[in-house]
Amino acid sequence: MIQTERLLLRELSENDAADVYNLFSNPTVMYFLDLPHPSIEYSREYIRTRPRTHYEFAVVLIDTEEFLGIVELNVEFEPIIDSRADLSYYFLPEFWHKGYATEASRALIRFGFEVLKVNKITSGCLKCNSASENVMIRCDMQKEAEFKQHTRFKGEWVKRVEYAVLKDEYLKRE
Repeated sequence: MIQTERLLLRELSENDAADVYNLFSNPTVMYFLDLPHPSIEYSREYIRTRPRTHYEFAVVLIDTEEFLGIVELNVEFEPIIDSRADLSYYFLPEFWHKGYATEASRALIRFGFEVLKVNKITSGCLKCNSASENVMIRCDMQKEAEFKQHTRFKGEWVKRVEYAVLKDEYLKRE
């Protein structure tokens, strides 16, 4: 469990299946993604079968325990120490633009470096998803790449941006 000023990040459990389904079946949340969950049972199975190198946390408000979304680190290699992890964040639209994604992502970056001991944390999004890119910037991640005509989105070729932060850079700032 990870706590910030306003948030509690706790490991997902099967009890979160309805909230996970609500998040991943929301067309606004899925606008830039293609990860829809077709049923609550699918979400329950998703929670039950994720690999142990996949650290996924429900983000809830400390005061009310209201479910806001999910943040995750997906460690790409074994052993985890000195590996690379990819940061993702998904929040229900009513909790956008309140700083929750940045607050939760910063906490997960700290977890990745201080607990998991990974060497590098990356994240990326379509360039047209400026809100997601701003979360990466506010988390002190540096742009490493911008891929032209990377993927088709809504019938158009669009760019993808990739950001990262290294453990030694993070530790110097902290």
